Amino acid sequence: MKPLFHFLYVRRLGLLLLALLAALLLVVRPARAQQVYMRQFGPAEGLRAPFIYALLQDRQGYLWLGTGDGLVRYDGTRFVAFTKKDGLAEDFVVSLRENPATGALWVGHYQGGVSVRKTLTGSFTPADRATVPAGLKLTADGTPPVDTASIGRYLRRYHLHLPAGTEVISLLEDREGNAWLGTAGQGLWRHSDRHLQLLSQPAGPMGQTLALATTATNGSVEAWGTFGGNRFFQLPFHTAAPLLYAGNGHVPPLRGEPVKALLPRPARLGGGFWLGTATGVYVVPKPGSGGVAVPGLSNNINYEVTALAYAPTSGLWVGTAADGIYLVPADSSQAIRHFTTADGLLQNSITALLADRTGRVWVGTRGTGLAVFQPRTRTFEYARLTSTGLDITCFAEDADGGLWVGTEGQGLFYHPPTGKWEQFEGSALPSNYVYGLLPLPAPTARPELLLVHRQGLTLLDVRRLRFTALAAPDNPLVRECLGAGAIAVQGPDAAVAWLPTRTGLLRLDLAAARRYATTRPPGLAFTAAEVDGAPQPVDALGQLSATRHRLGFAFQGISLNPNEALAYQYRLRGLSDDWSRPSAAGEAQFPGLDAGRYVFEARVRRGATGAWSPAVAAAFGIATPFWRTWWFATFAVLGLSGLVFGVVRAREGRLRRTQLVLERTVRERTAELRQQKAHIENINADLVVARDAAEASRRAKAQFLANMSHEIRTPMNAVIGLTNLLQATRPNQEQREYLTAIESSSQNLLVIINDILDSSKMEAGKLSLEQVPFRLPEAVRRLGAMFKFATESKGLALTINVADNVPAAVLGDPVRLNQILVNLVGNAIKFTRAGGVTVAVEAVPSPEHAGTLQPDHSRIRFGVRDTGIGIPADKLGAIFEDFSQANTSTTREFGGTGLGLSIARNLVQLHGGQLGVTSEEGQGSEFFFELPYEVADASAAQPDAHAGPLAPFEPALRVLVAEDNALNQMVARKTLEAWNVQVVIAENGRLAVETAAAAAQPFDAVLMDVQMPEMDGYEAARRLRALFPDARQLPIIGLTASVLPEDRVLALAAGMNDTLAKPFEPAVLYARLAHFTGRHAGPEGTLASGQAGAAAEAAEASASFPPAYPSTLKIKPDWQLLEELAGGNEGFLRQIVRTFLAEAPALEALLGAACAHDPASLASTAHKLKGQVAYFGVPVLHAQLDELERAARLPGCPYCQPLVDAICQQLAELYPQLEARTLS
Repeated sequence: MKPLFHFLYVRRLGLLLLALLAALLLVVRPARAQQVYMRQFGPAEGLRAPFIYALLQDRQGYLWLGTGDGLVRYDGTRFVAFTKKDGLAEDFVVSLRENPATGALWVGHYQGGVSVRKTLTGSFTPADRATVPAGLKLTADGTPPVDTASIGRYLRRYHLHLPAGTEVISLLEDREGNAWLGTAGQGLWRHSDRHLQLLSQPAGPMGQTLALATTATNGSVEAWGTFGGNRFFQLPFHTAAPLLYAGNGHVPPLRGEPVKALLPRPARLGGGFWLGTATGVYVVPKPGSGGVAVPGLSNNINYEVTALAYAPTSGLWVGTAADGIYLVPADSSQAIRHFTTADGLLQNSITALLADRTGRVWVGTRGTGLAVFQPRTRTFEYARLTSTGLDITCFAEDADGGLWVGTEGQGLFYHPPTGKWEQFEGSALPSNYVYGLLPLPAPTARPELLLVHRQGLTLLDVRRLRFTALAAPDNPLVRECLGAGAIAVQGPDAAVAWLPTRTGLLRLDLAAARRYATTRPPGLAFTAAEVDGAPQPVDALGQLSATRHRLGFAFQGISLNPNEALAYQYRLRGLSDDWSRPSAAGEAQFPGLDAGRYVFEARVRRGATGAWSPAVAAAFGIATPFWRTWWFATFAVLGLSGLVFGVVRAREGRLRRTQLVLERTVRERTAELRQQKAHIENINADLVVARDAAEASRRAKAQFLANMSHEIRTPMNAVIGLTNLLQATRPNQEQREYLTAIESSSQNLLVIINDILDSSKMEAGKLSLEQVPFRLPEAVRRLGAMFKFATESKGLALTINVADNVPAAVLGDPVRLNQILVNLVGNAIKFTRAGGVTVAVEAVPSPEHAGTLQPDHSRIRFGVRDTGIGIPADKLGAIFEDFSQANTSTTREFGGTGLGLSIARNLVQLHGGQLGVTSEEGQGSEFFFELPYEVADASAAQPDAHAGPLAPFEPALRVLVAEDNALNQMVARKTLEAWNVQVVIAENGRLAVETAAAAAQPFDAVLMDVQMPEMDGYEAARRLRALFPDARQLPIIGLTASVLPEDRVLALAAGMNDTLAKPFEPAVLYARLAHFTGRHAGPEGTLASGQAGAAAEAAEASASFPPAYPSTLKIKPDWQLLEELAGGNEGFLRQIVRTFLAEAPALEALLGAACAHDPASLASTAHKLKGQVAYFGVPVLHAQLDELERAARLPGCPYCQPLVDAICQQLAELYPQLEARTLS
């Protein structure tokens, strides 16, 4: 039963407590206008008992309260009450005691009873007084006496004055820096942040803020403050000491605005202070004395001072609100200097200044960043710390020489003595707004800084880079801090920091603050555990059944500090030894845990940088299923081994029986295979003989065709030529008929030879297509002239229709297209007795381009329609086979080999098309095909070689010819001068470069031989291109006897515009000059007829001849080709021959001399000689020289000597024929 006075007291104070319930936070104002941070806990916070008789903090961190209404536990967030229903002997608790060894909590009651809390279950049970541990205060009946002496000392120490009528009957200082006061009727009080005290602002003019500074007087440090210019007061080291005012008001205050900055003056300058105000800078020699204006920096509204700094090497630096910086030099004989944006400052509004120990002056501005004045160069340098603007509020230099920069919104920046800038923001700081940085006097060698935020303080360990908040988030004492002007003073027995605020002076006890920063971590306790969704006591998890389980744990940090953020980590050893990421959630879930032993551990810390608490652990295990035990595995292995052994034995028996059967079968089959092998070997031997015979037949065929082509073509050329000459001698009618028969038979024989050769090439896969630009309409229309006599002799009409949509020029092989059309038109004329033949050409849409014509690609359809005998439907497939016609009577009546359509079909397929035919017997036939072509530039297409002479250029061209061969020089000069071209000859590459560089009149083009002495054409082209980088300014056309693609690549890489093969066709050279120079001729003209045909025939003959060595063929110059090159001028032709006869023997001698010893000279000589013999139409000799040039460039010069012998033999046959022409 409770005492009567306790019951009556509670009833009597009921109304008073209702009024106090609304006060969640109370700031007590003791004597001397001091304020501390205290909070009362009552029914509104969950504490219903107003009488607190005993207080205890257990080793987990819980706060236990002994009250008249039971035992109460507080974990920092809520109160939990325990009464007799929970196992207590009584509800009235007067004393508490914890066993430090076991953690058992002993409870003493008012009537002398004792209860104890079990550590395993957490429940209470009555206990015998004989087992009570020492230290538990018990009386026979009543409450233990109150320790009024300790309570009184504490109240006086912190100047605590509780509301009237409040009686403190219990006191506890916890391990986290708080003090708890239990009262008789007014509940529980907590005194937090005991290192902070707020003194109300001393009396002064309204609206004036405080400015603080320290000064050394007679070897001792003093702290002073001012709010009215020269109205100073001294700050004490102890809170009990009063503020000492200097001047007693007899000295009038300075005029103008309040003090914005206060800076001690060095003793060598007379001591005192510099005061920065809204109207300038003043000097106060000592506190209480009058202020003296600094000349040139006072009594001016432009001198609104925002910051002061003093550097012994330079002087006093004064930062202003809008007028930049003023420097009062240390040497009084020098004038005051003024720095603005015109002198290199980023902004004229200065927010902070700092003179470091090296004499540098750091300048902070708002929005533009950081600047530093270098005394050595006497200039400003700038540091860009972020990509955006930076609002700097303050500077500090730590004891190690590191620079710290506080900002508004961007956190804190640090520059170590050696290293790069670092930034601290976000979770590392309580706030990104830093308004003050104060180096603290360090009792140890570890430097510290005090960070002042608008609503908080942070202690920074400089070397560990550890940040610790020094005030609770809801502490009203730090809500209005002003960073500028904070000071720290180390007194004889105490270290104190003073900070100005909007409501007064905030005093920080540094020793207590350091103890607060190093308090032990919060406690941690498990609150619940679940196994497969069912609650289980954490300490009784034990061994769980043999299956997969889902476990969950709930835990709570125990911190008695106000509004403190806690972070948790956990791990499950046995599953992983790694801690989880820090989280504010106090729970953990583990789904599907397998068999094994586990230990769950959790820990807690304050904020993001606090130390972790010791881990609390709960051990448990999950049984292993029987099928995963060692004995089950042993039996399983034994059973499986026996089963395998039995199966193996049975299988071995079957295998032995099967083996006997197989051995008998193998013997029988082996005998059969021996017989079959002998038979197959006989067949293979026959096949090898047949293969060798076929290969020999193929080689004989190829050799025969090559020899036949040369042996028949050479006399046939003579037969045809002599026939043409005889026809020009006016023979009689009978002779003319014989000559016509001879010519027709010769031409038919040549056609048959060409068809057989082309068929052989296609069969061997050696026929390839060229890709050159040519004029397609002109090539088709030439068919009319080609078959004029054939159609007129039979009375047939040959009609050629070329549609308007056919491109003017395409990229392809004009020779093979002409061969296709000639075969088709020739067949049509051959098998047509009456009527005519029509050739139609048009551009058709391509299927892959959705039926539309493309500007850069064209698909051309060719059709040849006749009114001849037609083809039977069952013979349409056979006419395309080699040596086949529709019927044997056709061969007898019309003649032919049956190869024309086969060759045409193969050539069309080689182009990527298909040759088709439609025919009606007795009515006629139509052959058609479609070929894809790339549209070409008509100007780049080779001119028609069957037209008349070329017209001269207008105006005249000036061309540099680089050629070392006198014969080639003569040909080039005569050819070009006929076209109104001024020719300048250079005999090697070096002279060509020098001539072009020194020419007073620039050249329009350069013809460059690639093989010359002293400097070859490639190097000369490179040097010319360096002098004339624009290829259009000086086109360079390379002349080479080689037709290899790689030689053209080398020429283009050297800077040439194009290349021509020697001997060049005049029409092609003419077209190249017109294209690259942009020069136009007068009336159009072309080459004389026959030149292109001769060149094509020479190329064809070259491709048909056998290898270049050894040669037994009779060599004969092509006089027609030479006459065309000489333009019909017999004198010029003889001059060409004489020049060759003068130079060729010397080159021939060089071939024999260099064959075995000088491959480079051999290749060069072969190249020169090859270029000369090309003019005489001797393809065999030209091919041999080309082969020799390539062989000489190979390692070891393979087969060079046989080539040299064959070439000398050919030259020996050529010389007499050439000499005879010069004498005729």
